[in-house]
Amino acid sequence: MKLTKEQQKFLEENAKDMLDLNDLTQKCFKDDKLDGRNKEGRAVRKFLIENDIDYKTTARAPTDKIDLTDQQKEFILDQAQEGLSSLEIAKLIFPQKQIKPLSNEQRTVLSYIHEINPDFVPSQESGAVNDYSSPKSPSRIVKKINDATGIGLEESKLNRQKQICIEKLRINLSNSRFLKIINNYLNKQDRELFEQEFIRLSWDKPDLTADELNLYLNVCKEVINLEVVSAHLNKLNDMFDVADDQTEMTVRLAEIIKAKSQEYHQCETRIENLTKKLQGDRAERMKKNQKDNASFLAIVHMFQEEEERKNMVRMAEMQKKLIKEEAERMEGMAEWKARILGISKDDAI
Repeated sequence: MKLTKEQQKFLEENAKDMLDLNDLTQKCFKDDKLDGRNKEGRAVRKFLIENDIDYKTTARAPTDKIDLTDQQKEFILDQAQEGLSSLEIAKLIFPQKQIKPLSNEQRTVLSYIHEINPDFVPSQESGAVNDYSSPKSPSRIVKKINDATGIGLEESKLNRQKQICIEKLRINLSNSRFLKIINNYLNKQDRELFEQEFIRLSWDKPDLTADELNLYLNVCKEVINLEVVSAHLNKLNDMFDVADDQTEMTVRLAEIIKAKSQEYHQCETRIENLTKKLQGDRAERMKKNQKDNASFLAIVHMFQEEEERKNMVRMAEMQKKLIKEEAERMEGMAEWKARILGISKDDAI
């Protein structure tokens, strides 16, 4: 909006004595409800800037960034694992300051906790590092699917079937058994692997039964166990190489390596058996439902998808247009009219 000449004159005469932008705006427009955020306030601020007139606002000056030391970062993680909130940790790290909620110090601590656990919700007062928070927004779920599978979904281009899959995955990621299992993993890498394996295996299967869901959770647990056993084997093999000249030690290590190798193969076998069972059971169920998928219900689902609905409308319009064109062509055929009226070409002549 533009200021009138009277308003501009008022600002020029009173800006030196009345530095507060809110007061200037209210007096200039004679309205006590206005402030610097309204369109009137923005117009006053623009005029003052263009005319190089100083003014004050109620906005706070930005605070300096706090750089945490390695010792402070380690302390934050230790205390977060003990269940302390970000505010309580900030008070311990900065005892010389009066820490208040949403202060720069608390936000710095909270920001670092988010680096370790991106799913941490600020309203939680404990378990900042250990507690897994299920994603709620479709955009975050789509990102997790892309991270786990690499298929490159785009939220704006999801068809109805993909939307159903994402909604079902959201529910599954809040499943009580899923949360119980993932919160048992204190290692960040183990937790991420468990989550990604579960998403990779189940996200495109919205028809999973409760029993099948539990079996997929078991598969994911076995995948983590497999990686843990593999890490143990690597360490044992390194120890075996170091203790090459110590006969008693090498014999003992060889026995442990053999036992761990058996454990590794047993874990692989369990994963293979669970996967075969899941694939077989689901394939059999899908085969039974195949007729339903080709029925009227499938047509309804297709019509619910906007793109398919548009295609159906276009096909109907094209068919209608072709019928109209054929009718007009037949109506304009002189030979056809003559034959209907019983008049031959010779009679017409």
